Amino acid sequence: MEQEFFFPPPSLPSLHIARVLLDNKRDFLLDYAIPEALEKEIVLGTHVRVPFKNGFGKGIVVDILEKQNSALKPLLCRENKELLVPQNILKLCKWIADYYCSPLISALQAALPDSIRATIKPKEDLLLSLPAHLDPLSIQSKIKRAKKEKEALDFLQKWQPAWLSELPKKTGISRNIWKNLLRKGLIVGLSQKKDGNYFPIVPDLSFPKCLTKEQSHAVRLIEEEMHKGLPQPILLFGVTGSGKTEVYMRTIEKCLTQKKQVLLLVPEISLTPQLLERIKARFTAQGASIGCWHSRISRSEKATLWYDILRGKINILVGTRSALFAPFPSLGLIIVDEEHESSFKQEESPRYHGRDVAVMRARLEGALIILGSATPSLESYYNAMSGKYKLIELKRRVEERKLPSVSIVDLRKRKRNLSQQEKKGTDFYLKPEELISDELKEAIEKRLERKEQIILYINHRGYSSSLQCSDCGYVLPCPNCSISLSFHKNLGILNCHLCNYSASVPSFCPMCRAVGAFKFLGSGTEKVEEAIQQLFCSARVLRMDSDTMKKKGAVERALRAFGERQFDILVGTQMVSKGLDFPHVSLVGIVSIDGLLHLPDFRASEKSFQQLLQVSGRSGRGSVEGEVFVQTRTPYHPAIQFARHHDYLGFVDQELEFRKTLFYPPFCRAILIRFIGSPEEKVKFMTEAFTKEIKEALKDSNAIIGEPTQAPIAKIKGKYHYQLFIRCQKVMEISQKLKKLIFGKESEMGINIRIDVDPQDLLK
Repeated sequence: MEQEFFFPPPSLPSLHIARVLLDNKRDFLLDYAIPEALEKEIVLGTHVRVPFKNGFGKGIVVDILEKQNSALKPLLCRENKELLVPQNILKLCKWIADYYCSPLISALQAALPDSIRATIKPKEDLLLSLPAHLDPLSIQSKIKRAKKEKEALDFLQKWQPAWLSELPKKTGISRNIWKNLLRKGLIVGLSQKKDGNYFPIVPDLSFPKCLTKEQSHAVRLIEEEMHKGLPQPILLFGVTGSGKTEVYMRTIEKCLTQKKQVLLLVPEISLTPQLLERIKARFTAQGASIGCWHSRISRSEKATLWYDILRGKINILVGTRSALFAPFPSLGLIIVDEEHESSFKQEESPRYHGRDVAVMRARLEGALIILGSATPSLESYYNAMSGKYKLIELKRRVEERKLPSVSIVDLRKRKRNLSQQEKKGTDFYLKPEELISDELKEAIEKRLERKEQIILYINHRGYSSSLQCSDCGYVLPCPNCSISLSFHKNLGILNCHLCNYSASVPSFCPMCRAVGAFKFLGSGTEKVEEAIQQLFCSARVLRMDSDTMKKKGAVERALRAFGERQFDILVGTQMVSKGLDFPHVSLVGIVSIDGLLHLPDFRASEKSFQQLLQVSGRSGRGSVEGEVFVQTRTPYHPAIQFARHHDYLGFVDQELEFRKTLFYPPFCRAILIRFIGSPEEKVKFMTEAFTKEIKEALKDSNAIIGEPTQAPIAKIKGKYHYQLFIRCQKVMEISQKLKKLIFGKESEMGINIRIDVDPQDLLK
């Protein structure tokens, strides 16, 4: 893509004015005259170059005024002929800026990241695969003596198609060998732009499955809604294993027949591979072009994909939160899978919620939106109950499969007969039986004997969550944050999961100077993996967390390997708790859930219940009945008891009553204002002073404004955090007042102010 500039003749008069939002950190709007030569070129969303101060600036045209002003400087040129923010995206960005109390430029930068604003020329590469007309056995017979060539073909047979440029590093097989196979005609290469839209060939799953009565009813209701001029948002509430994905497939198929495009949003990258494989297998044969959008694709891949979407070359896009801004010219359907997931919430400005922005985009474009979940958020379920959304339910698993039975293991009843020597030193808490209960151990043994698979879940990576001196009780803290350092045994380091500070394990306690007195508190995925390997020496164990899944393609390779039964036990964090479909998994063990239950957050109970039900739902999705074991020290917590009986409605009724009594969402809107800086005394003083201004500005708004408090995690990355919690009914009105009050004052105050509308995390 070559960059193009369009300079007008300087002498021609201007007819209209372009209001340009400069590409800056803050909203900086300037008016420029549009030269007559550019009248037809400059429209809303155009990327332009303008005179600014003593040089040049770049920006986006956000408004065109029907008047003249001879005193204005003319804009210089159109920066890129192809780069254009579609008007529907521009409207969406303006709504995001208003609702989420963020600068418009932040919303536009989210919609047009650097990789798209920059002019990147996609690279050409060879996409290698086995020739379709040759039988794999006949190919192998031709290279009996060429060991490396045989290895290359074995790899390609399993992972085709693959890029030539990546194969030497992935396989250890030189580029010359791959080219030699090409010359022999034993493999084929297709010259392509490396745009990230190619995925491994998968088994033929393209034939439509026979629908259950519930699925057929759901598809019929969705199709009826699809034909309306302004379709109502649909909440598809289906228990785990009820066939929501097949309902998605049928709806996508219908949308494609109408020559419309489809956006399918997932909360995390780990959920894309399986879903993407099913979509590729189903729709590629029908001529559909399918793209995938997430943070791990390269800048050039993202830029090429963006332009392909803009030109209508992509029919179906599967992606994470940022795919929301893809420039579809003819969007007909948005599906938000696992809509309850808090990872749809953006942590940096603009702090939008992907689910809610998707609903707004569907409304702006007249598209149908489906929100799918086995554990809908209370907000979405409340919207369905109040008639804002249309509720469609799938109450039974496909093929009449039973929901897994859930057993609670009360860890309080377990006796520890440990000697004083065992209670001291670094071996404490490392015994496998201290982590895996007898009940769970016995269940794992049975599954291994029957050649079935197991998933073990714990929501903490690393080996242990803290290191404590057994003599004086001192816990090693992060010097930059108000949390303890986690121990990562594989790396032999202590690490902070907030600021990434790391240090070696000290040989003595820095407080009391005791030598060899440290003990490990809490458990993580590394410890669970180690315990399982010690208890079941012959079991093949795979660990999935953000430590092991850093490399590009690691998630896809891990899920494929587990799906092909190369591993018996999968140990992981929330990466493994949702959206995965492995028919041979008959046992799920939840090693610990207590940490999530007791967080100082009004959503803690809801998130715990959702996590329990979601991870439980990975079990029994095939012909074998599933079973779940939950290890806990709070067995009678409502979230655990309702999850035990798969009683979503019972939990929701109780939780909604609690929220209504205390006036929490969904009965109001919440706004969290975070004040961040140093030293702590200054942050505290500024928070209190600014709270007075906020209360004065909102005194006529009926908003409930709390008192300023220290954040639950008081210090992060060396900065102190204080916060103010506001509850209100009309969030747009409050956001506008806060915007006027706060924007521009941060530099005066010397602290950072973050406004989070509809916050999902009250801890940091």
